[in-house]
Amino acid sequence: MAIISVEGFYDLHIHSAPAPFRRIGDSVDLAQSCAAAGMAGIVVKSHFESTVSKAYHARREVPNFQVFSGIALNRGVGGVNPGAVELALHQGAKIVWLPTFDAENHARTFGGTGTYGYHSMTLSFKGASRLRGRFTVLDGGRLTADAKEVIELTQDYDAILATGHLSKEEIMAVIEYAVSRQHRKVLITHPEFTVPNLDIKTIEALAKQGCYMEFCGIDCFPIPQTVTMDHMREMIEAATPARAVLSSDSGQPFSPKPPETLRVFAQCLHEKGISEEDIKRMAISNSQFLLGVSAKE
Repeated sequence: MAIISVEGFYDLHIHSAPAPFRRIGDSVDLAQSCAAAGMAGIVVKSHFESTVSKAYHARREVPNFQVFSGIALNRGVGGVNPGAVELALHQGAKIVWLPTFDAENHARTFGGTGTYGYHSMTLSFKGASRLRGRFTVLDGGRLTADAKEVIELTQDYDAILATGHLSKEEIMAVIEYAVSRQHRKVLITHPEFTVPNLDIKTIEALAKQGCYMEFCGIDCFPIPQTVTMDHMREMIEAATPARAVLSSDSGQPFSPKPPETLRVFAQCLHEKGISEEDIKRMAISNSQFLLGVSAKE
């Protein structure tokens, strides 16, 4: 049994300060820790804003390390807003997440938007904005024009379209349209998490349609502990390592920093029977393809 190293790994999903939620470090802090661990690159995610500026400053402070940005379509950018999406993509953003903690599905699941049920991850509202954060990509069961345009923009800019916290019904509608356009970079955001909580058969079917599954290590930790390592292995096997990526989704005060989250996650998967070769494929090769970078960068 090998000792797994995170050398060369990418992490497509980390959270950094400053943010309305508490974080364990800013983008420079986390980039430094990832670079020191020998990782190749990260994508900084925020539920609140485009991370173009966060990534820019982290790259300046941590040279020779790849730091990428993205945008999540929540209230901070006007929801499913093609204008905000194109501005971010034009400045180099690599991932567009459809609504996350402001999604209608998130609100149904957690009892409201802007919360995960933990003190450190709940917004304190002083106005009516809490009522304006329930976004969906559907209208009468069909994709909205704005949702279609967002999908088209990610394809035009060769960026990753990530499904955020949408419901299974919404995901299926998004995938149907993306597949019809032969979109090659569709990422199902943490299918194992409470949102969207996809079953094995759905994961297998989506992978066969060409989607990638993003499995996040933090979901196996004590908080939020939404899935066992055995079930995580089953989901990876259903998707196949060819259609899976490993991310940390780290940055919360109750989680280890991204390199340690990924290291423990990868080692535990290896202990459960996932080969070192497949782990590297999920944490390196597949991420390189999605980000559009080469092994030499």
